[in-house]
Amino acid sequence: MPLFPNPVEAAAFRLSVVPPMLADYFGVLGFHSLLAGARLGVFDSLAARPATAADLSDNLGLDHHATAVLLRALTGLGYLRERRNRYRLTRCARTWLVRGEPACLVEGLEFWTRAAAAYWTTLEQAVRDGGPAVPLYTATEHDPELSRSFQSWTAALARRQAPATAAAVPVPRGATRLLDVGGGHALYSLALLDRHPRLHATVLDLPQALASAAPHPRVTPLPGSFLDAPLGTGYDVVLLVNVLHGLDDDQAGELLARVAAALNPGGVAVIGDQFRGGPTPGRASRTLLSLLDLNYLAALGGRVRTFAEVRALLVNAGFNRPRHRRPLRSPAAELAIATLPTAR
Repeated sequence: MPLFPNPVEAAAFRLSVVPPMLADYFGVLGFHSLLAGARLGVFDSLAARPATAADLSDNLGLDHHATAVLLRALTGLGYLRERRNRYRLTRCARTWLVRGEPACLVEGLEFWTRAAAAYWTTLEQAVRDGGPAVPLYTATEHDPELSRSFQSWTAALARRQAPATAAAVPVPRGATRLLDVGGGHALYSLALLDRHPRLHATVLDLPQALASAAPHPRVTPLPGSFLDAPLGTGYDVVLLVNVLHGLDDDQAGELLARVAAALNPGGVAVIGDQFRGGPTPGRASRTLLSLLDLNYLAALGGRVRTFAEVRALLVNAGFNRPRHRRPLRSPAAELAIATLPTAR
């Protein structure tokens, strides 16, 4: 978790009594401390029962002194609590860092580590060129382990967000066919299928991404790239969750035009993504969104758009009345929902 300085510490950074970039550097150290704790089994072991540093090091085969140092760091970062020399998980660690829990992001840590090493160490070149030499999605298709870790962490987020997203989607009366573009693990499709028993889903994604989806009698996988694979026709709803941020404006406009051609008259397109320029709780949220924008540039050659920019792309593709929704239980993604005219 990020460190929250008290007023004296914050003043020291603001006044440059202490070099403020130290906080950025120690944030990197904190991430690697978290990653080490996950890889060593610290969180899984403490999920079973609290333990002293000595007991934990014996159980996991670790050095006693080094284990105590790591546990103190994880406590300071907010992942552990210590009382009478015994360590236990905080709510944050129990939610996100215990294998087997629905929202576990340990696979995400592995993905973030590899992605950061591959893309952020060459950020200067991406800024010069406008994007990476090899986009992330191309890399995942040639690296099954990278694809698996990517799908695992996006699935963990989707398990928390998909129900709220599905509840916000205005599925047309009598709808039977859904296309999930770039749907990979298919969890957003499954959330809609749970709410609409007559609906059947086609999930279009690269083969390695589709390998992460569990079989379902009402889900048909369609291997291919959404950039050039035929989408088919006759759909009532099309989902594009976390797709547009990986595309430039020309690619996004072309894809949305193909989506419009794939939908029935009166069909609904739903874009789930992050939009900049809207209200945020404060500077930290705005900065995180800016860093995410930079991450999409470095890894995909993509971008975070404003809702107005997404609305213009939808209108240019032939959609009516694009609307902006913020599902309350889906804080990491907003929705742009648009409908085709009933007659074309």
